[in-house]
Amino acid sequence: MIDFGPPLVVPELAFNKELHSIKLYLDQPLLSAPDVRHLVALCATADTLIERVTRLKNVESFDVSLLQEIEATCQDLYPNKKPQETLQTLGLLDMFPYLTQGLVVGKLELVTENPGAAYLNYINLMNQVVIMGTQIYHDACVTQHHKYAAHQMALLYQCLNMLQGETKPIRRVIEARFDEIKIITESKHPVFELEMSDWLQEITWLCREEIKACPPYIHRKLEQMMKVLKGS
Repeated sequence: MIDFGPPLVVPELAFNKELHSIKLYLDQPLLSAPDVRHLVALCATADTLIERVTRLKNVESFDVSLLQEIEATCQDLYPNKKPQETLQTLGLLDMFPYLTQGLVVGKLELVTENPGAAYLNYINLMNQVVIMGTQIYHDACVTQHHKYAAHQMALLYQCLNMLQGETKPIRRVIEARFDEIKIITESKHPVFELEMSDWLQEITWLCREEIKACPPYIHRKLEQMMKVLKGS
């Protein structure tokens, strides 16, 4: 019988030793772009907190470490530029005036225009149109929820009006049947006929499609922030 003796080499699995562990980055891009979105989020947060301190004199000052994080993020994005230069180049100092006061000027006072806050408010309005439209769309099929339709449609109409765009055709359609909806919802049996339920679904679908299409009047409201993000 042939005796081969012990093996010259005993292989070991790489994952059994921490020294040879391999980190997987399957979901990471091969070439990662600077995360300007994270910087914008930090700037928006700081701008809001500084505005709060400016308007409410009795509140405690916010944690300045947030400003330090903004500066560090600027350095990570563009190491060869000063943080203030990076913010200016991206247009963030123009977007967030309270951030500019806290980070550059050093003197806090109320501002008349705040493009960053206006952008966030507009995004919130768009979101409300979609959320309210979706809610009414589904509630139209649930008879127990029909009694809320007049209130919901009033809120939807208000959001459309506040978009300050070419939503008049949709608002006119709502106006044409709002009184009818209100009479039904205030009756003893607030249940819509099938035709009314179908109409509610159709009009709320149009509202959601209006936001999805992002027509020129919406695009103009978002344009300044889009330029910031594309500047990366």
